[in-house]
Amino acid sequence: MTGGPSGDQEFGPPERGVAGHPVLALRAALDRYDDARSGRALDVAFAAAAAAVAELRGERAHVAPDVDEVRALFEQLPDYERLVEVAVSETERSVQAAGVRVWSWFGLESEPPRWNQGERQRARLLVACACAPLDQQVVGWLGPRLLKLAAGRWAGVLVGELRRADEELWRRVLGERYESVWRRFAPRGRWRTRELADLMARDDEVAGAMERQLSRWLAAGGQVERLPGELEAAFVHSRTPDRLA
Repeated sequence: MTGGPSGDQEFGPPERGVAGHPVLALRAALDRYDDARSGRALDVAFAAAAAAVAELRGERAHVAPDVDEVRALFEQLPDYERLVEVAVSETERSVQAAGVRVWSWFGLESEPPRWNQGERQRARLLVACACAPLDQQVVGWLGPRLLKLAAGRWAGVLVGELRRADEELWRRVLGERYESVWRRFAPRGRWRTRELADLMARDDEVAGAMERQLSRWLAAGGQVERLPGELEAAFVHSRTPDRLA
């Protein structure tokens, strides 16, 4: 998420005919979004929600609300809760699709993870707070915080899968890096060098380094083209403290 809820650089104003009535502007923007799934309509809805919420909160308009106040605002302004649910659902679909891409890239046959109930509730609170107050700082913090919600848990699930994987997976996902990583990090026995799969399955420090690396990668956006380098870096960090690697 690089800008507003649709990824644009800024939030748009409501239509001229309803600009003086933020509650009506919010409802109109949400209705347009329901009709056309327009990112522009969602941006306008966020701007209208911010105005409507500010009007209700009065002098507290520039202070972030707590959980109890968000609940009260939902009761006073049902379309505000409707907007939050729309935005969270859109984000949840994107997150779910990202999980499918990652699992497919690794060739895993298990079900990709999704947000759990606690993560979804935290997402609702984050999006609700993004409207109260709404300013360009939201562009800087909302997207990263949404990405971080499940990064640690998903990384743990993924590493659990990787600890059960065979060597063919490591050859495939590391690609041209495989030979170098295998020579540097695969465990050496008296008669032969074993496989990276053995290392992942048996070494908790390596698994821990892999989980931390993948958690950071997921929180940063989870770009699959970076994965071979991230996996190699995890093996490096398992033998070198982060501050020295």
